Amino acid sequence: MKTTLTRFSFIFLLVALLTACATVKASSLSPAVQIENPYAPQSADGKLNRDTVEMVKTEAVSLQNNPSKVELKVFFFLPTPCDQFRINLSQPGADKRINIEVYSLMKPNQACALMRLSTPTEADLNLAGLASGHYSVWVNGEKSLEFDL
Repeated sequence: MKTTLTRFSFIFLLVALLTACATVKASSLSPAVQIENPYAPQSADGKLNRDTVEMVKTEAVSLQNNPSKVELKVFFFLPTPCDQFRINLSQPGADKRINIEVYSLMKPNQACALMRLSTPTEADLNLAGLASGHYSVWVNGEKSLEFDL
């Protein structure tokens, strides 16, 4: 009985110490940036065919009333107006790099007789809670822009 109680006490103490260490480590991390992305990947996207988009440009607009908030504007051409587009956006890392993946989706075997639009599509993404510093934005693996807060 005494051995079982000793083992239980040891296991409880070990779990308490590990939990305390994990709590300290988590609290020392910076809070996550809030990302407003209405073009985020959807659960049914796996049933669609994926294609690329032609990138035009990316802009960053800092909001005057909230210096920790930035609006990213992404301009691109879809292969056809029948395509849906998705934007996958990552949290900035310690290097303040923001990765954006822009792509299009279409239903398998869907015919689209429409031609590509003559003006690019514009997508706006809002990021709030950014710490001050120098940020780089990479779109589909290529450096697109840099900005400072």
